Amino acid sequence: MKQAIAQCIGLIGLLAMVGCAGTGEVIPLQLHPVPAGAEKISTQAPPLRVAIGSLDDGRSHHTGLGLRTHLWGGVSYFDVPGGKPTDAVAQALTDYLAAKGWQVLKPGSRETADVVLAGKIQQLFVHAKSRVGFTEMTTATRLALQATNAADGSVVRLTLNGSGADDVFWFDPEDMQSLLNDVLTDSFAKLTQDTTVENRMLRLKNP
Repeated sequence: MKQAIAQCIGLIGLLAMVGCAGTGEVIPLQLHPVPAGAEKISTQAPPLRVAIGSLDDGRSHHTGLGLRTHLWGGVSYFDVPGGKPTDAVAQALTDYLAAKGWQVLKPGSRETADVVLAGKIQQLFVHAKSRVGFTEMTTATRLALQATNAADGSVVRLTLNGSGADDVFWFDPEDMQSLLNDVLTDSFAKLTQDTTVENRMLRLKNP
């Protein structure tokens, strides 16, 4: 009986060692932040037509999102499907604002936007480090965003920051994906919380 238990423990240990060896694979992470509720920015103001303009990649490294360092050596890499973080973040922002009740125009729409959102990704990374018995996960995002109002050409600038960390016993890529999306959700919330609509224009709320 003791021998069987020892063999079982040994097998589990062997599987853990194999599972903690990096293979250099690329692990895709889907960006789909979900706001807590679909409340609109204002039930009194007319719908605000918003267009998502270009997002530039201002990171020092323009490839991938980060990596996982494995306990027994080697690494795995994280990236968005398609390998274009700017496109993924723009779509994530679109989905978030639409869920919050904003009228986001589709690319190529013939409607005229009241506000054009554009900016630069200054930080977007994830990192997982496997240790004995657990894996540390960290992520950080920073998006420098500017909203240009069509009515008067005025510009509203915001920097959306976010960061998070968590530890898990058995690591799964979905753990990292969930952490990143939670951070993006909190980051994007600053845009809706710190602005208001006045005469079909976006304005910063008074402090």
